[in-house]
Amino acid sequence: MKSVSLQLGLALALLAGSTSFAEPQPLDMDAASAEVSSNYGKAHPEVQEFVLQTARSFGRNGLWLNEKAYAGLKPDEREARIEYLAKLFGEAEYGRHLCAALAEASALKDPKLVSGLKKVAAYHRDDKDYDCRPKWMAIAALARHESPDAVPLLVSLVDHGNQNTRLWARAALARMAKDDFKADKQAWNNWWTGQGHEPIDPALLKPYVPPTGT
Repeated sequence: MKSVSLQLGLALALLAGSTSFAEPQPLDMDAASAEVSSNYGKAHPEVQEFVLQTARSFGRNGLWLNEKAYAGLKPDEREARIEYLAKLFGEAEYGRHLCAALAEASALKDPKLVSGLKKVAAYHRDDKDYDCRPKWMAIAALARHESPDAVPLLVSLVDHGNQNTRLWARAALARMAKDDFKADKQAWNNWWTGQGHEPIDPALLKPYVPPTGT
């Protein structure tokens, strides 16, 4: 009987190990600085400092991960986690319970995550102010994905009333454009059309309007 229990315990332990998600590598500020230099070097110095401050402020509690934090992840583990995150972002309610997963998505980087990240980043309330942390964390994840699909949304947010949101939108765009047109939505639109894309919907180029409840 003891042998059966031992075998059962070992089997459960192996099963648990096979389904667990590996811990990310600890925060490396040298790697964060290198990422800023190589990918945000054309952004205004304020934006570069803002990205570094995000790493310093949120990296030690796991809400900011280095770009290669999951470099050692096995392919099947990576794919399983990406599928989980894609479903989470696509179906979950907006809220801070998404923040740790948004940090993971910024390091995992996969096209299947873009749609869900856009959904979180696009959250808005016209009737009252709201917590923007999940919003800007989704934008930070989109920055690393460098997906053209996100550009119109990002342009719409460069003058957002929340500082984290607007500066991360600028950072994400500057990473792709290798330029920084600050909060000038029309200038961003001109860059976008200059890349051969259709003009951005005029509704997304209108100035930011604060929620009526503020």
